[in-house]
Amino acid sequence: MHEAVRAPRELRPLRDPVLLAAFTGFTDTHGGAVAAVRYLAEQWDAQPLATIEPERFYDFTVQRPRVHVENEARVITWPSNSFLVASPPGSDRDFVLFAGIEPHLRWKTFLAAMEDVLRAVGCTTSITLAAQPAAVPHTRPLPVTLSASDIDFETTFGLKAPTSRYQGSTGIVGVLNLHLRALGWRNASLWALVPHYLTIGPNPNVGVSLVDYIDRGFGTSTSRTGLDEQSARFEEQVREVLEESTDAGAYVRQLEEQYDTERPSQAAITGPTGDALAADTDELPSPDELLDDLERFLRDQQSGGKS
Repeated sequence: MHEAVRAPRELRPLRDPVLLAAFTGFTDTHGGAVAAVRYLAEQWDAQPLATIEPERFYDFTVQRPRVHVENEARVITWPSNSFLVASPPGSDRDFVLFAGIEPHLRWKTFLAAMEDVLRAVGCTTSITLAAQPAAVPHTRPLPVTLSASDIDFETTFGLKAPTSRYQGSTGIVGVLNLHLRALGWRNASLWALVPHYLTIGPNPNVGVSLVDYIDRGFGTSTSRTGLDEQSARFEEQVREVLEESTDAGAYVRQLEEQYDTERPSQAAITGPTGDALAADTDELPSPDELLDDLERFLRDQQSGGKS
């Protein structure tokens, strides 16, 4: 086992396991996909499997550890990359759930550590989850796009996996996907398209969309009560500020009209490496000035203040 991996017990083969993985960073800036993985872990009663020690992979002046008080003692929490294992009802296979942070350093070493864990439990199928800002309104179901190594995933998820000619910067999700495919493993990526004007904290609607596709693809039945409650609170916060901002409300209505007329296309949004391109916003006004009050309101709500 790789020296960066820590496991509470010996890793043993699981039942035809599937990796579900998400990383905050380039492919999930506001943490919606990672929050979806953690929600699945909670609902499926996932148990610890292994962790990757952070020391060699992060610049702690960029990804700083956090301190909190626990039982009247100050405790430091370091950047975490954790594997959990779950056996959800409705499925005859196990799931390895990975919630992590895009590393700053030694990506090849990091992937080697991940590979060792996956080999130890017999995992040769993986699904990466991500979220990409796009010109979609928050009042509509968030579209999900697919890229895949195998056409069978189109049937699994009921989505087309278009070929992309995207060339440019990529994140750890794209590198991981190509690494696993080079090993001959089956791999797919599910990308939720999120409103590009909502940039404060995880959007719970990312979880709603991604969990729905995981259930559809693998025959699981995950309670969405918690996600629906989070989504309702989020929608109410956004609704309140839109009622006070004529410009912001008009901007969202324009997005709604575009969405309802054109429907977000999967073409040229995701590519075979798991990279995503934002939907074309050339025809839309810049939201920078229109939605300053929206971001300020949501930030105040998170900090317990008032707008």
